[in-house]
Amino acid sequence: MTEKKKEDRPAEAQAQNEKEVKPQDEAVPAPQKSLREYFSWRPVPWWVCFFLGIFLLTKFQVVYNDSPCAVLGLQGPVTSSDLKKAFRQLSLCTHPDRLRGRLKRPPSPEELRRGEIIFNRASAAKDELFKTQKNKQAMQCYQGELELAVLMLFQQIGRLLTSLGLEDYMGFFWELVWNLITFDAGIMNTLLSLLWLSFVYKLLRQFGGYLWRLGLLRFGLAFVTTVVIGPFPTVVNFLCLPVMRIVAFAKSLAADARSEEEAPAAAGTSEAADAADAATAAKAEAPSTANVKLTADKELPKGLRQRKKKESEEEKEARNKALLSGEAPAAAAASEEGPVAANGQLKPKPVPEGLWAAVSWSHKEQVKARQAAASAMQFDLLLILTKPVIPLIMLVALGQVWNGLFSSIVIGHALRKWVPQMSYEAHHLLCALFGAMHTLLGVSASKLEDYAQREGSKMLHLTWAWSFKDVLSVMHMGQLGAAVTAMSALGNEPSYAASFASGIALRIAVGQDFFQGLGFVRSGADYFQVALKDLGISLDAAEEVVAYSGGGIGDCGGGPFRMLIGDETLASIAATTLKAWLLLLPALSTAQWFQRTIQAQRMLGRRWKMTRFIQRLILFLLGVLQICLFATSELNASNGALINYWLAMLFGCAGESLLSTYDIRGPVRQIIFLLLFLFMEDLPTANLSALSVQETPG
Repeated sequence: MTEKKKEDRPAEAQAQNEKEVKPQDEAVPAPQKSLREYFSWRPVPWWVCFFLGIFLLTKFQVVYNDSPCAVLGLQGPVTSSDLKKAFRQLSLCTHPDRLRGRLKRPPSPEELRRGEIIFNRASAAKDELFKTQKNKQAMQCYQGELELAVLMLFQQIGRLLTSLGLEDYMGFFWELVWNLITFDAGIMNTLLSLLWLSFVYKLLRQFGGYLWRLGLLRFGLAFVTTVVIGPFPTVVNFLCLPVMRIVAFAKSLAADARSEEEAPAAAGTSEAADAADAATAAKAEAPSTANVKLTADKELPKGLRQRKKKESEEEKEARNKALLSGEAPAAAAASEEGPVAANGQLKPKPVPEGLWAAVSWSHKEQVKARQAAASAMQFDLLLILTKPVIPLIMLVALGQVWNGLFSSIVIGHALRKWVPQMSYEAHHLLCALFGAMHTLLGVSASKLEDYAQREGSKMLHLTWAWSFKDVLSVMHMGQLGAAVTAMSALGNEPSYAASFASGIALRIAVGQDFFQGLGFVRSGADYFQVALKDLGISLDAAEEVVAYSGGGIGDCGGGPFRMLIGDETLASIAATTLKAWLLLLPALSTAQWFQRTIQAQRMLGRRWKMTRFIQRLILFLLGVLQICLFATSELNASNGALINYWLAMLFGCAGESLLSTYDIRGPVRQIIFLLLFLFMEDLPTANLSALSVQETPG
């Protein structure tokens, strides 16, 4: 009887294990919220913050940076006397004839050039305002033109949709089906169109399922309460999160210091426990199969380890899809364990509720979690970053530009299959690299196609200016960092936007008077421009975009704070306060890279540890450069377009900090990513042009 019971125990244990394992394959059902939760103190949904950020950044550039009133520091209503007074005040620290008296010394050639650029910008703003002003009457600098433009856009879309009848939609659908059936566009284009339509259908089906699970009544209630209550906690979270993240980082440093102090005592206790366990194991009559396997592993020769099973492409795609969708298994969501499984793979975990819980979210397997999240997000990162650069590379390497659906599919396949997997630190370095190159090589494929079709001797003139795709690049960095945070289950990571901004800071630093005065820097810049001209490329207005105010040049007038506030003292206080707040997150990222550089230095000598140490050291040095440069910059003045773009990217750090408290994974993020990819082109915004192509006579 006893033997029969012993034989039945393994079967019972196996059945119990099957019951425990079975729920792990089931997705967590979305919990239904009670009506009270809809009226609680909660921020607006993350996608609302995303689109609101796009609108605010566009307004920030069009109204407060490119506006002639912002260049001269004028607060509406503006009269002719106000305009002349503001221009006269700004010319005191920009005109070449007055810089000697302003600086109390002879200005250097670099300072004269910088003052000339700012003076020319002020002159153009003055002329534009004089042309706009009629009959010498006072005029307003801004009357809600951007809001009216957005409203008119929605009105035009509504009129277009309502003007089409059912027959029009049916005719469009029938024409599409007929073209696909008859291969009217060619076999290859038809097949590619089918692939594209299947991809869009899959995204729309997932989004429709999300709305269906939400429910119509609950969706309407959530919309009303979000509009009424949501903006207040959203603004509070946006402003307070940088300080909370610094406090969480300080607490993590204190916890690490305590753990290092307790390590020697824990080591002595563990040695005693190991001795007791060894004595207990020696008394055992027969080891189990698990102990036999463990003993066999321990008997391996020194320096040899069992080879782990290599992950197949199908398993890798399934794992990345689960991370991007955020569908956590029931057991993983209910357990308090880390997101890294025993086999080293990353399990999706839901973002904890509460602001402090989301910021202090952490676990022990941080390196593996970061690497798994980087693996899942590498394609999204490369696809957006390389889209403005690939057309120029095609033109230089092949002499022509391939645009369209076929080239997009080929490029996507190459980025997904041919680019080797990079580390988490390498992704941040890539963001810094593209930040430095953003204003140099960002070109649209359509303009390059026009250039490639020209005949005769040609010179491609690249002139960067702020456009809508720059706004989208800021928001892309924010959603990228938020997605990595949700997948790695680490709530307080270095900002991707801060890494991108450090690359922009490097580009600005090269344009500083100190660097421009160095002989080898000037020689290197001349050699670079000559090499580009040999390839048929010319960088125009490179000095204008990096022209900055400060050091007695351009800082005596103008700027958006004088335009908004008017009072000189209050404008200076507001600029200093904003600078201190914007410095919090870049300083936090720099401190985090410094801590990780020290950790990597302790592990030098192991495989790949030197590479990780160098990567973290470079990111730390770029962060220090960014902090020093931004701390000495003057925000209460008129600056070049690149400095304004850098400021917008630092605002993107705060936006990324806010988005990282949400779980943005799922179909909504995938649709927004698709829109980002489609609209990362030159769009007509505020009479800004990103490229001018001219023909040079042969």
